[in-house]
Amino acid sequence: MNDLLPSPSPVIKKSVFQTGTLIYTKRGLIVLSLWLLWGDFAFNFFEAVFSRFLPIYLKELNASNTLIGVMTGSFAGLVNVLFLPGISRWSDNYRSAIGRRIPFLYVVTPLTVFALIAVGFAPEMGGWVFDRFSAHLPASFTKGGLILGMLSGFVVSFHFFNMILCNAYNWLIRDVVPLEVMARFLAWFRIVGTVSGVFFLWFVFPHLLTHRREICFGIGVFYLIAFIMMCRRVKEGDYPPPVVQANPPGVFRTFVLYFKECMQVPLYRNYFFVYLLVIVATNCAGNFRTLFVRETLGIDMAAMGHIYSWTSILTALCLFPVGWLCDRFSPIRVTLISLMALSLGTIIGYFFVHSQTGYLTFALIAAVPSVGWALGGTAIGMSLFPSAKFGQLSGGLNVFGCGAMIFGNMFIGMVMDFFTNDYRMAFLWTTFFSAIAIIPMIHVIRGWKEHGGPDNYKAPLPQ
Repeated sequence: MNDLLPSPSPVIKKSVFQTGTLIYTKRGLIVLSLWLLWGDFAFNFFEAVFSRFLPIYLKELNASNTLIGVMTGSFAGLVNVLFLPGISRWSDNYRSAIGRRIPFLYVVTPLTVFALIAVGFAPEMGGWVFDRFSAHLPASFTKGGLILGMLSGFVVSFHFFNMILCNAYNWLIRDVVPLEVMARFLAWFRIVGTVSGVFFLWFVFPHLLTHRREICFGIGVFYLIAFIMMCRRVKEGDYPPPVVQANPPGVFRTFVLYFKECMQVPLYRNYFFVYLLVIVATNCAGNFRTLFVRETLGIDMAAMGHIYSWTSILTALCLFPVGWLCDRFSPIRVTLISLMALSLGTIIGYFFVHSQTGYLTFALIAAVPSVGWALGGTAIGMSLFPSAKFGQLSGGLNVFGCGAMIFGNMFIGMVMDFFTNDYRMAFLWTTFFSAIAIIPMIHVIRGWKEHGGPDNYKAPLPQ
């Protein structure tokens, strides 16, 4: 498989596209994209429940800011760090009649859906258990504490299964989409995902508190049907036989070798640091920016949904031009500029956002560098890593990013508790960490040029 960075030549000049043993005509490439886009639409609709609703849901259940940080991010980070190294290597070396990625999706998709539905019904399930077994529980147990405990268990289950699902889907895209059109494919994926988010935010989000059970159940069933349909229609190619080790290492040794290989090449190591810092800057702060809108600015659910919808619409309009820029000038350069703009924009937001109109203005302006990072950063991973180790190195990004989320979410929650719910601090948090990320990003550009740059890049393999 060709590991060069995407060519800037326009798609229309070619009639045949190839990745590995898969060969597509223009029509075949369009059919592939439609099925992947259908899966992406359902996937983003599904994930929006957690990313947008869980912080508000926990606040309604009287959870502390520290607990909100732990449950919205630290749990996800912990399961990624513990399990993704082994799962990514397993998937890279797995062979079956239907491929090495799709079997994982078939298994974890229904389990992830079940976990989401259980999260939606946690208050009722916890209340039922408490009402019937309170006499057998310690006196210190309260109904609210039991509900939060059960919800925590369901959230951990969701994060574990969703971790496998997200990564296997990402690996599938890398295996079936030709690299020469990857950035534009990713742009369309983001556009469809954004449209999905607009539907969710405009029509579903305002009703989540009042129709929580119905929404979680309905979205779960829709997602299950849509994603299984996609898995049945997308076909993987043939892969080289996996390397068979005569004396495979034990679990601990495998864990050590995984991180050693991920960190061995300086180019990849520097990009891991970039990814780690930006995850801390954006994902950890995002939950508390939601609380800033609701608690500090006093904006209701319907107005919040509309703000996020307008932001998503602008995001969709920016995606394809940014994808073209990534293909034309390389995603690495686009990402560096986006990090600079993100750092500058959030410090301005800290000082000037004091109303609903002010936050809408900030959100619209910040959408542009956010698109640059989201699309450029993903395209970098697709292009930078070698095909033979893509699952491992791509999984390594998530392991490092989620490792950062474990501590980042916990720490930002403690910061918000220390400053007595001053959620405006989330802006400064993003400014600080995104500015630091610029330093290793400069080293990524230097390493990329050393290995061939935009025209002759050869992905180095860990020894």
